[in-house]
Amino acid sequence: MDESEFSPPTRRWLGEGRRVEVDGRRLFVYERGEGPAILLLHGFPTSCYDWRGVVDVLSADFRCVAFDFPGYGLSDKPLAYSYSLFQQTDSLEGLAQALGINEAHVVSHDVGQTVHAELLAREQEERLAFHITSSTILNGSTLQDKATVTQFQRLLASNETLPQAIAVCENVSAIYIEGLKALMKRPEAMSEEDAKVMEELLLYQDGNRRIPALASYMRERYIHRERWLGALKRTETPIQLVWADGDPVANVEMGRALSKELPQAHYIELSGLGHFLLIEDPSTVAKHILKFIRAVSP
Repeated sequence: MDESEFSPPTRRWLGEGRRVEVDGRRLFVYERGEGPAILLLHGFPTSCYDWRGVVDVLSADFRCVAFDFPGYGLSDKPLAYSYSLFQQTDSLEGLAQALGINEAHVVSHDVGQTVHAELLAREQEERLAFHITSSTILNGSTLQDKATVTQFQRLLASNETLPQAIAVCENVSAIYIEGLKALMKRPEAMSEEDAKVMEELLLYQDGNRRIPALASYMRERYIHRERWLGALKRTETPIQLVWADGDPVANVEMGRALSKELPQAHYIELSGLGHFLLIEDPSTVAKHILKFIRAVSP
């Protein structure tokens, strides 16, 4: 799908952001508000569209910058690209530099949580391009071994079943929206218009065909567990975990286990929400982000 095929709601969303070129690739950026910067990192396999409700609240006091990682949403989705989480972090660093961001609060969800951990690792190595003021992490499987993976994720994770997963991706739009709703406790929070936009964002530039490459993050989490979990443990940046207790993948037991690994972190459980808590109840998520930032800011 290209832009000429977008429905009116998706064209409106495109018009609400802009493209910024980083390392030869165009990244879609949705930016609102003024003040201290907040970088919002989305998850797999969606886009920064997930953050729009949270941004509506936070942008009254902050410069909110949400963007699509390469391979997602309205950013470029090159074929000859590995989509490693290290590359995704490079793109984020490049974007921060392009936007003149020298320090920022970072908020992450799902796979964005692991990019977040890589940012912290680089900061601890004194080679991050900006300073992280605070960290808020929403449901995401940094403890990959504790995740309750979906059947589709299992197909993507194994070489033996990868051809089957690739075949599913050819027509994934037929099951995409229902698959996302199955991870929610409040699927009614996704309107018909939202569903249309989210489906078209996936299909843009054959994004459905990039899913197998994007899904390599699951393997990377095992390989680099010590680096990324270690960075979370060592960070001196104020950190909080906001965990939905109804997530069937990044389950509440995982949230509690991560909290034990990070005794310095402020831990909150939100009842009655699922994996996409930032879509299901954006005002409550934003409230906890705002409260934490205010508590740790000088």
